[in-house]
Amino acid sequence: MQLFKRSDKAEAAPQIPVIDPSVVLLGGQAVKVRKVTIGQWRELYSVVGTLPQMLLSVVTAPADSRVSYLLAVMESAIDDVVNVVAVLTDLEPAWIDENVSPDELMAYFVAVARVNDFGGLLKNVQGALKLTQTLDKAADAVMSAE
Repeated sequence: MQLFKRSDKAEAAPQIPVIDPSVVLLGGQAVKVRKVTIGQWRELYSVVGTLPQMLLSVVTAPADSRVSYLLAVMESAIDDVVNVVAVLTDLEPAWIDENVSPDELMAYFVAVARVNDFGGLLKNVQGALKLTQTLDKAADAVMSAE
């Protein structure tokens, strides 16, 4: 008596799609998240108003408050957000307005921040500012001693 029967019709295991962490869906379109180049930084400055200061407030906010800060930024600067995404993705702002949801925009910004290590950039800037302050104090001390 055979307990287990071998079938010639064995089904193949379903293929699980590989998810690329550097790809985000915006309006159903897959968008590759890339490093922001110096040229894109220059272009970004021409399309944003107060967004950089607002994003800095998000990055420096307490970890448990960052989501609420980000939502406030998106509400008050949605046009800037759309323009930034347009520059970084080469998508048209009007298409973004009509097809992309706020949660997709947030996922895109999180991916951009991760790929570009904005947290590390901020730490380096803060370190440079502290170094400058230390050097200024040392220079003041030298000047006072003379």
